[in-house]
Amino acid sequence: MDNKVNEQRSIDLFIGIDVHKRNWSVSIFTSQIHHKTFSQSPETEALKVYIDSHFPAAKVTCAYEAGRFGFWIARKLQSYGYQCLVVNPADIPSTSQESQNKTDPVDSRKIARTLQAGLLNSSYIPSETVEGDRQLFRYRKRLWSDLVRIKNRIKGTLMFVGVTLPAQYDNAYWSKAFLRWLSEVSLPSVSCRKTVDLLLVQYDHIYKHFLNTSTAVRKLLRTARYQDNAKLLQTIPGIGPLTAIQLLTELDEIKRFPSFKQLNSFVGFKPTTYSSGNHDWKGHLSIRKHKALRSALVECAWQTVQKDPAMLIKYDQLTKRMTKKRAIVVIARKLLSRIYHVLKYQEPYQIGLVR
Repeated sequence: MDNKVNEQRSIDLFIGIDVHKRNWSVSIFTSQIHHKTFSQSPETEALKVYIDSHFPAAKVTCAYEAGRFGFWIARKLQSYGYQCLVVNPADIPSTSQESQNKTDPVDSRKIARTLQAGLLNSSYIPSETVEGDRQLFRYRKRLWSDLVRIKNRIKGTLMFVGVTLPAQYDNAYWSKAFLRWLSEVSLPSVSCRKTVDLLLVQYDHIYKHFLNTSTAVRKLLRTARYQDNAKLLQTIPGIGPLTAIQLLTELDEIKRFPSFKQLNSFVGFKPTTYSSGNHDWKGHLSIRKHKALRSALVECAWQTVQKDPAMLIKYDQLTKRMTKKRAIVVIARKLLSRIYHVLKYQEPYQIGLVR
């Protein structure tokens, strides 16, 4: 009996999971062979029951693709004592045959085989608290998108029936006076009037909900987890309260980036490169990016050049040899460098200091 247990302890299991809503495809490899591929219910407990009954003392390493199922699967598997990687799908090598014959079992075997070869790295798995705060901020962004969509529908309805907006209201800011005008303006039919009125009701509801959500997001700045770092970030010109909380929830621990190069690659300001022989070429920004952070930092960079003399001088120099859009991307990268320095060394930013 002891020999059997010792033999089981020496077994390393590499498990690839192709996760779906109704079932999971699971492939189990040892360090030498493919043991089994099977379909199971979408529960971590079902996988644990199988492993406990067949390999009760084995060392287990699992992996699945990052996506809409988040990190709860990884946390549950880790609670069983398993190692679990959440992998960017783009980092999983695929043969031509696998690409042409894509099925759930093929995908799970591909993950397990690559895991067995030691070729996978896990995405960062945040705590449940940080993940919840991140979701709250993202929800606020979605509400803002909903507001913009409703505004466009209202303007589109008016344009379709030939109603021209007064010059003082033809802008992005919707004042109380403009909303009152929308509710009173004469429209060509009763149904058209009803359509605009219903859109205004929807706008009012989402706008109030957006304000409540924004208040909840701002309260995060006063929590012990974020308060000090948020104050440090706001010493950087161009970084306001909302951008600060976005950075802190999306990046979490700055120490997880050993160098600025890794942070820069994560956000997506790293250019694509081609080097062969005597040719050394740099192209567009990498398609691997954190879309929301990269967009937010480019937007903040426009404020930075207006408020920070060192950044303004650099921007003027850049625009002499490239377009303004390219120049502001370089400034955004420098802004990210300042963010990294401030968080890593816990020092407030000094305006005009060139790093």
